[in-house]
Amino acid sequence: MERPTKEVKLPISGFTVELYTYYLRRDRKLLEAIMLEGMKIETKEGKAELTTIDPSYRTKMEDKAILLAIKSIKDSNGKEIEASVEVLDDLPADDFDVLQKALPGQPEQEGKIKKK
Repeated sequence: MERPTKEVKLPISGFTVELYTYYLRRDRKLLEAIMLEGMKIETKEGKAELTTIDPSYRTKMEDKAILLAIKSIKDSNGKEIEASVEVLDDLPADDFDVLQKALPGQPEQEGKIKKK
């Protein structure tokens, strides 16, 4: 099934990112699995108890959420770039903030996002 997309222009890098407008159920399951893998739950006297939380799960979920939403990225010259954590990590912080706000489920920014 072809999903609708929207286009986001990143202000500093000049990258153009095409994002899906919604996540699939499969995507949500993958994100939830990251959170659950970051927790250790033990049963004591018949009650479940959360004993450990890996604090890096949040960053892993954030990266995965963005990568799952990206259909394509083009640099300022129109050349396609492969979406990866390394590309996300190398974005200027302001560009990353714009990208995060454009993810499915977030309020759209007026004038910065073009629906396709």
